[in-house]
Amino acid sequence: MAGTTVDDTVEGVPLVLRSYDEAFRRHGIEVPMKTLNDNRGRDKWAVIKEFGGEKASAVYRDFTEMCVANTVKLKEMEGAGDVFRNLKERGAYVAVESGFPALVTLGIIQHLRWQEDALIDYWTCSELVDEERPSPAMIRHCMRHLHVRSPSEVVKVDDTAVGVEEGINAKAHTVAVLTGTQSREKLQAAKPDAILPSVRELPAWLLEQKLL
Repeated sequence: MAGTTVDDTVEGVPLVLRSYDEAFRRHGIEVPMKTLNDNRGRDKWAVIKEFGGEKASAVYRDFTEMCVANTVKLKEMEGAGDVFRNLKERGAYVAVESGFPALVTLGIIQHLRWQEDALIDYWTCSELVDEERPSPAMIRHCMRHLHVRSPSEVVKVDDTAVGVEEGINAKAHTVAVLTGTQSREKLQAAKPDAILPSVRELPAWLLEQKLL
């Protein structure tokens, strides 16, 4: 979601990076911003547990509180709603997933009215499936819920390398987008099927590939 279909920048800084940084610093822990950025797409508790040590639980609590408080400042990535609507009109299911905690993920979805406006069919997050990317657990969870049997019918779109790896591990088609904070080089190293400027180009690419 964040960086792919959700513009999560708050005062010029991605919400997840700002919240990581401030939560760690509150407890006297400094983690380089580059390291935090390289870990985008992962389950947030897993990242905080890795760098927070014995203070991880307190850091995670503060991180979650900061994210929830700022969800009202987020907006969808330009064109995301139109893409969802286009895909659904063509008979595709739309599912979104996140490495954010469930409380934050649901808060973002409610704020953007995606379920209320029938723009998505399902959502999940790593906390709910109890596995983090690059495990394909979230994709498989969505597939089961939507009764999609073959991963060849699934297209995973993400702005992070670990999200691309998740799609590859699920044996799905993979598309990286450049609207996040990870470089083209980092995304390319994950070997997606395509790299697009943004999610807005997705429907045209799917039609070109005869996937829609």
